[in-house]
Parts: sequence; C-alpha cells; structure tokens
Amino acid sequence: MGEGLPVLGVTLPQFSADPTAALTACRDAHRLGFGGAFVFDHLWPLGAPRRPALEGWTLLAALAAAVGRQPGGPEGSGEPQGGAPVDRDRFRVGTLVTRAGLRAPALVARMAATVGAVAGVPPVVGVGRGDLGNREENLAFGLPFPGPAERTRAVEDTVAALRGPLAGSPPPEVWVGGAGPAAHELAGRLAEAWNGWGRTPEELAAGLAAVRAAAERAGRDPAAVAGTWAGQVLVAPGRDEARARLARWRVGRHPEEAARVVAGDPETVLARLQALGDAGTAWCVVAFVGGPSAQPRALLAAAAGLPGRGRIG
Repeated sequence: MGEGLPVLGVTLPQFSADPTAALTACRDAHRLGFGGAFVFDHLWPLGAPRRPALEGWTLLAALAAAVGRQPGGPEGSGEPQGGAPVDRDRFRVGTLVTRAGLRAPALVARMAATVGAVAGVPPVVGVGRGDLGNREENLAFGLPFPGPAERTRAVEDTVAALRGPLAGSPPPEVWVGGAGPAAHELAGRLAEAWNGWGRTPEELAAGLAAVRAAAERAGRDPAAVAGTWAGQVLVAPGRDEARARLARWRVGRHPEEAARVVAGDPETVLARLQALGDAGTAWCVVAFVGGPSAQPRALLAAAAGLPGRGRIG
C-alpha cells in the first residue's frame, strides 16, 4: 500500500445468476494486491425483484475456496491456526453487511466459522439492521421485518454469537454498519470497527468520534474501535472520460446517490481515499460503478502501488 493509505477492498458483482464474474473479480483483486473482497446481503437488487442476485453467504464460501490456499498461509492447509493472531496482510473475504434478522445468530456464527476454515483466515463480518428499503425484500421471502428496536436487538444478538465459541477461533472481525446514532452506539459498544457507507471525510471523522465516545461510555478503549469506509467509486484513465462515464451512469438515479460517487482519474480517486484515511478510516471498500470493473481495479491498484500477488489456481 502507499504510505498511510487505508487497506483497499472491493465489492463484487453479485446481481447475476452466473457466479463467474464475482469469482473472477475476487481472484483478480487478490492477484492485484487488494486487501479483501466483500459481498452484499441482498436477496434481490433493491427495487428490482425480477433481477437475479447471488446469495451472499453461499457466495462467500465459494470465494473463500477460490483464494483460501494463499502464499504465506498455514503449510499445505487453508485452516486457521487455533487462537493465533490474524495476519492482517492476508487477503480477507467478508460481508458488507450481513443483515441481522435474516438468519438466526447462531447460524451466522457457524457460517462464519466455516468460511474462516475454508479461507484460512477469519472473515470480516459486517453487520447491520437494514432499513425500510429492505422491507419488501424480507416479506417476499417470508421473513419478518420488525421495527427498529427489534432489528437493533437482532444486531446485538448476532454480534454476541460472533463473539462466542460457535464462530471459530480466531473469531471473525466484526464491523457494524450504518450512518445514524443507533449504528454509532452499537459499533462503539460491540464491534472492532464501524463502517460508514458513502461518507465524506468530514462525515467519517464525525461518525468515528461518535463511535469512540460510545466505546468510552461502554468501558472500552476508544482507540480499539476502527473506522472503515465503503462507497461507490468510478475510476477512468482520464478526468474527461471519468466525467463522461459519470454523466451516463447517473441518468435515472437519485441525485443524492450520484453526488456521493467518488469519481475521477486514478490519482483523483486515490487522493479522496487518502483523505478518508487521514479522517480515521482503516479500510476503504470500493464498489466500482460506471462500467466493467476489471479496468478500474487495475488502474486503482497501479496508482496505489499495491504489491500484487502471483496468480492462484
């Protein structure tokens, strides 16, 4: 990584009936030297119930198998090494975010343990309570969509299960996602990190301060809770092309969504990610938009000076 740059992760193309693109993107991210690959937890693309979507946790297990036997891992094995500290330079797979309430907490813990055993390193499990945009999705699959207080309890129960013996050893790394005070409070009390989707550097710094204040109220070391960022990123070889791609992509989308896209040539995007690092984020997880993701991955990796890795089978 460049000096002081957050760890860079990528989200994967998931709204498809064919897993090939997601598996290829994960292998490519690993080869280029990104820190990890993350999946969404949607049963359909929001607002598009007729479009296909790959289920997040089963896809995550396939990703773990694809990149699990890595150079520097346990000798001839993909298994975690008991309670040994996690090598943070290892490629990680994770969820951003698992929606609490879709699955029983103990089941989430066992799935996390299985993914960690396959990958050879514990997953990063982002956990969130969802919002009203998820209501129709839940109901269509026969799942309840309770009020905010019950969904908050579901987050707490899921994080507690991920802290217990069912989640394996070493345990998964837990991030709590969300932009409001409830998410800040939960992350401060419960998680290794808070994730702010689409936040500006200023918003990220303010949110992280709120999270760490909550950690202190809970008797935790505030410095032990990290900030992480995720958001939509458009990278093109030049600024003019980036502007043209952004103009095409934003047609028909909500103006607020388009306004939060980080767009530009690789140096411009990298400067924004560096600013997020300066604001306190330890990870930046990018969701590429505006076209196929292979070129943006390569452009960003080159600009960031990522170390690259050998190809995997």
